[in-house]
Amino acid sequence: MGIIGRYTKWLHTRWPAGRVEKLPVVNDDGSTSVPGLYVVGDLTGVPLLKFSAHTGARAVKTIANEASFGKRDTSDDSVLDVAIVGGGVSGFAAALEAKKQDLRFELFEASEPYSTIVNFPKKKPIFTYPTDMTPDGDLQFHEKSSIKEGLVEDLHDQTIAQGIEPTFKRVESIKRVGNRLQLQFAGGETLDAHRVIVGIGRSGNFRKLGVPGEELDKVYNRLHDPKDFCGKDVVVVGGGDSALETAIALATCGCKVTLSYRKPEFSRPKPENVERIEALVVDPNADVGVENPSSERVTTAAGAFVGRDKDAKGSIRLALPSTISAVKDDEVVLKLDDGSEESVPNEAVFSMIGREAPLDFFRRSGVRISGEWSARSVVG
Repeated sequence: MGIIGRYTKWLHTRWPAGRVEKLPVVNDDGSTSVPGLYVVGDLTGVPLLKFSAHTGARAVKTIANEASFGKRDTSDDSVLDVAIVGGGVSGFAAALEAKKQDLRFELFEASEPYSTIVNFPKKKPIFTYPTDMTPDGDLQFHEKSSIKEGLVEDLHDQTIAQGIEPTFKRVESIKRVGNRLQLQFAGGETLDAHRVIVGIGRSGNFRKLGVPGEELDKVYNRLHDPKDFCGKDVVVVGGGDSALETAIALATCGCKVTLSYRKPEFSRPKPENVERIEALVVDPNADVGVENPSSERVTTAAGAFVGRDKDAKGSIRLALPSTISAVKDDEVVLKLDDGSEESVPNEAVFSMIGREAPLDFFRRSGVRISGEWSARSVVG
């Protein structure tokens, strides 16, 4: 890519609206500005399960084929061949491939395996796009992965049940020490490795609404179980898959949902989610293939749950475009496109606008961040 192309990409002119997100600069093979440190998973720019698994396995294969890696000093057993940071899909895919390559490796996780997926709402439908893609490596997605619980079980069966056990430690930073990389853990402990693969995803802080009342207890960043909110007046904020799926789950549980998004139409979610939203807007009793926690389970041939509580009186109202001006005890104030404000009754707010990338981790590790200037780039 020439300098004009790189500059254009840096500006993200393909995203004409909204704030450009800063991310670590990652090459096609996962390598970064720190020699020997690779980034895989969501932070490579494609937040899809199959791509996460693919990048994790591929990074290990790339490392194994490096001429310099083949010349590494293997006499010190205390030095890992590959350290893997992050126990998500990409990290476990990398661990499976490292085991297959007979490398000395360890997988480090700060909380619990597959924590992002485990915290998905109950019975969340899972889309494994692209449907015709087979990820590199041994971690694959099967028919049972069509809902959250089946996906978690499938992933555990392929990794933890096969002996891929994570070490529960928080890695604070990574630095280059001679011809090795040194992991620095919370508490001061260190460990050396010849290569490091980071698959921590968007594990930074939840993005803020930046409005009065955001600190109220009724404001949530994730939905665990829709039945905890059945029948309530709720506002869901966001225009991505998480926001749409939250709105769908709450509406089919009998909630009166107002879906607020800052743009006049949805452009990022999967088509299935947009179709479900549109169907529920037209007909609150539409069967959109999502199980209501209070209804009886009906299983299709594909294993997905369908059906809804026919007594539920839920609905979805689209407030596009709009933003939140304030969150109050019993209402939410919406700012509409024409500048006017509207108050809507409210008992719960779901701010589904994502998380920040953990940029401080990468800054401490010396990884270049897109759109940030260093002394070297200023001179250039």
